[in-house]
Amino acid sequence: MEHLIDFFIPKHYDLSLFLDKHQKTLKGSETISGTITKPGLLKLHSVGQVIDSLKINGVPTEFKLENGVLTALSTPDTSVEVELSFHGPLNENMQGAYLSSYKNPTTGEEERIISTQFESHYAREAFPCVDEPAAKATFSLSISVPDADDIVLANAQQACGEECFFSRPSAGQRAEEEEASARNDGTEELRVSKETPDQKQAIKWRFETTPKMSTYLLAFVVGKFNVKETKTKSGTLVRTFAPLDQSESLLSLPTEVAKSSLEYYETLFGVPYPLEKLDQVAIPDFEAGAMENWGLVTYRSSQLLCEEKSSLDTKKSAVLTITHELSHQWFGNLVTMTWWNDLWLNESFATIMEYFCTNSLFPEFKVWDDFFTTDCFAALSRDALPGVQAVREDVSDPAEIATLFDPCIVYAKGARLMLMLIREMGEENFFKGIKAYFHQLKYKNATADDLWRALEPYADFSVEEFMTAWLTQPGYPVLTDEAQQRFLLDGSTDASFYPIPEVKDDMSGHYLINLSGPEFADALKTFDQLEHEQKLRLLIDRLLLSQTPLVSSSSLLALLPRFKEETSAPVWSLVDMIISRLATFLDYDSPEELKFKEYIYSLVSAPLKRLGLSPTPSDSTNDTDLRNILLTSALYSKNPDFLARAAALYSPDYSSLPAETRRIVLSSKLWLDEETTYPSLLESYKTTSDPELLADLRSCLAKPRLKKNLDFAFSMLEDPALLKPQDHLSFLLRLRRWRFSEDRALAWTLSHWDYIYKINGEKSVEDYPRYLATTIYKQSDADRFFEFFTPLASDPVLARALKVAKTDIDSTLSLLALDKPSVLKAIKRL
Repeated sequence: MEHLIDFFIPKHYDLSLFLDKHQKTLKGSETISGTITKPGLLKLHSVGQVIDSLKINGVPTEFKLENGVLTALSTPDTSVEVELSFHGPLNENMQGAYLSSYKNPTTGEEERIISTQFESHYAREAFPCVDEPAAKATFSLSISVPDADDIVLANAQQACGEECFFSRPSAGQRAEEEEASARNDGTEELRVSKETPDQKQAIKWRFETTPKMSTYLLAFVVGKFNVKETKTKSGTLVRTFAPLDQSESLLSLPTEVAKSSLEYYETLFGVPYPLEKLDQVAIPDFEAGAMENWGLVTYRSSQLLCEEKSSLDTKKSAVLTITHELSHQWFGNLVTMTWWNDLWLNESFATIMEYFCTNSLFPEFKVWDDFFTTDCFAALSRDALPGVQAVREDVSDPAEIATLFDPCIVYAKGARLMLMLIREMGEENFFKGIKAYFHQLKYKNATADDLWRALEPYADFSVEEFMTAWLTQPGYPVLTDEAQQRFLLDGSTDASFYPIPEVKDDMSGHYLINLSGPEFADALKTFDQLEHEQKLRLLIDRLLLSQTPLVSSSSLLALLPRFKEETSAPVWSLVDMIISRLATFLDYDSPEELKFKEYIYSLVSAPLKRLGLSPTPSDSTNDTDLRNILLTSALYSKNPDFLARAAALYSPDYSSLPAETRRIVLSSKLWLDEETTYPSLLESYKTTSDPELLADLRSCLAKPRLKKNLDFAFSMLEDPALLKPQDHLSFLLRLRRWRFSEDRALAWTLSHWDYIYKINGEKSVEDYPRYLATTIYKQSDADRFFEFFTPLASDPVLARALKVAKTDIDSTLSLLALDKPSVLKAIKRL
């Protein structure tokens, strides 16, 4: 793949933008100072823009724009200043510079926000640049906006604001911009209309020059916000912004978490946070969970905003997201991977650091248990599929870059490998090496080799040799009597070998331990005497092994009675996974399913009686987590007595219901009285702006049984005003996993693929087949899936996801065929 830094190395961008959220346009000019490395030829990335003019060292220069690359013949000089003017549309697909919106609670009118999402390679959609992580430069940014009451934010601190004049695009220019937006790939040379538009007054905001950084970290936000601020011990200004429709009470906790996180990382990493301020902004429309732009971190609202009365899950999620993004201010921003094949240098580290930091700030959250039962289990599940990517993976096409962001591999597996390394080196030695890494490479780019060199002096083994094998090979081993072989869900294996200095039965090692039948039985007998991580490993390993011919799925049923009196929420979370796994073998309303549900309710009723259905002030973190798990299992059982007791807690004032149990209460009420409850849920969904309540309501709205309500739920999939694109996939998957809409959801996906691609773009469209594959348990569904997606397998955006999806589906169907008779037989014996 061609790298444009091989032609031109930028040093500094002087970038001036006019952003008009009303006209949905962006107009800009820039001067890029840098060095031509191939004399006579300049290349820049540019997608979806109209290039008005280009000068090199003051000389107007001819250019062409083709396949997203702007090429110009340069002067013989190597040191150049490239001047460009350009204009184009503001996107609405949550990448590049894009528009988001919410309803102003005072006026009732739509308020628009301009935000950015430049990772991985979408800065080129906002301005011409060398859009590669190794092309680090400094940025001087000025932004002009037509509304004087808008807040304008960027990476660096504001230097000043002043009145200026701008030109609104003429009708001819707007037509050109719409045409460029429709193409959005820059495949043709573009020229601008010479019509003279009207001059309008505007406010120009100038910002201090940034540190040296990559283009994907540049960011700006424009809109009307509430704000909360504080300062760190070292004087860094920390601010949290949210749209006006969000309660100001949701800003205090995220602000304090950010402040404490910066202080924690400054001490741990030994390098001060280098900017004067750190802003956090809740964005109503956001494709990912958050983005670590240096000094201006943007978030999906539900991943940032919380308060003390929020549910424990919401608080945990927000804190983990904040601590993840702020660790990126060092891992990724201060020291940046040279190319995307080392994305793990950013994301694996940020993922493991979010747990270190959160555990330090909120030890009562016990977040390491969440890491073991969610991240580690997700990594093991995905990494057991043939065709899965390695943590460190090469890319040969720009479209493949977005496919690297597999949360189960680059984030979760990479983090577990980091924990394995940390425990092997010892925390103190590891972080001594990390301090050296930051001091040696700050403001520079790094590769894996740079990290190994920094860590080696503090380890008594070869860090490079140990970690390279784990990072560059997909998969992991299953260990039997000290021997190892690669573990794959389809029962196959290969010659992969993974270095394991010492087999440990805690949760650090990325492998499975296959105990013999007698060994496993003995471990269960002494279960209460095991260390906490040993208990988790025992269950996780057994659950994974049962998905292969190595261990029968029916053996999982024998485990369940052992946990009837269990009080540990992390252990119960794994029991809940066992219940979900066994449920996939059962046909709806079959005698076996009815008996299994009855048995599950008998399993949870005793601990649930002890805890009660509603939260209490004396609840520990474990009590809160355990109640939520037990309530979910009880809801699955559809026990009439439970549903009646839960529905009795219902109130039409949904905000008055405890956030911890609201979803269960609403779901129970919906099951018993859909005719009146569904319209009430929908009305609240249309009027509330509380992100936590919205999530609960979406969960319920995707679970109707009446045809008229199912019809409405599916209509939401094509109504961005009701279902924001950021929530589209999760809502569709809920419909797919709901017994009354699963067939229709699959058919809808396949018949609306063009629409799905339109609202997602290349950044996240691969998630649809990736997660859809996990819902397929029938051969007829698999046939429909393959018939549609096989012709798309050559698309680089989809290729890897489809390859893994096939092995996932094939493995699931094989397991169902193999184990279903024995599972049904075991259920009859309950």
